[in-house]
Amino acid sequence: MIKFFRKIRLKLLSQNKLSKYLLYAVGEIVLVMVGILLALQVNNWNEQRKNTIQEEQILKELVINLQTNLEEFERNIKIQKNRIRHIDVLLDHIENDKPYNDSLSFRRLLYLEQITISTSAYQSLKSIGLKNIQSESLRMEIIQLMEMTYPNVINLIRDVSMQRYSVTRNVFNKFFRTNRESVAVPIDYEGLKQNREFINWIYNRRAWKSGVIASNYRLIEPTKELIKNVNEYLGN
Repeated sequence: MIKFFRKIRLKLLSQNKLSKYLLYAVGEIVLVMVGILLALQVNNWNEQRKNTIQEEQILKELVINLQTNLEEFERNIKIQKNRIRHIDVLLDHIENDKPYNDSLSFRRLLYLEQITISTSAYQSLKSIGLKNIQSESLRMEIIQLMEMTYPNVINLIRDVSMQRYSVTRNVFNKFFRTNRESVAVPIDYEGLKQNREFINWIYNRRAWKSGVIASNYRLIEPTKELIKNVNEYLGN
């Protein structure tokens, strides 16, 4: 194409047709500019397509993480409900003056409460740029859940559990000893049934575990909502 225009220019110059030469020169410049604009448009289109594919991939990974988190929350709820049932058995024995037996596993009262979540997709999203999520409302919903809702609840459970654990350990050491099989055995079981400090402590543990269950439920609803909104955005 360039050689073609060069031949025309040379021919016009040789024929001393300056006006036509200028016209062809302008036309050549216009064609070059159009070619550049088309190339830029194609490049922009390719870049947009690349970003869209990347966005879709990261959002699909995010949904997988969120579904894993849902399973974790539901698992935690199940665990805490089982522990509450165990506490109720202990309270039934204590308050109804039932005899001690080896099935009363007091050591379970020591277990810490914690929540673990999957955030790999969100970390990847932050590394490539949150603005890759083209929907502002969806982007803000993701940030709200991952940067505020999750950390606020999870850190609260972790911090309170650690604070309570020191008290729990002190109470446990006061009223129990560990035998060769690492089983926690009451030092004075009959005395425990009359000890208000110990009974109040067990009720306190029960209440805290109920609070942990409620906290897990608080995380389930926004997680389900975000999964639904991401799937709708992806057209699933």
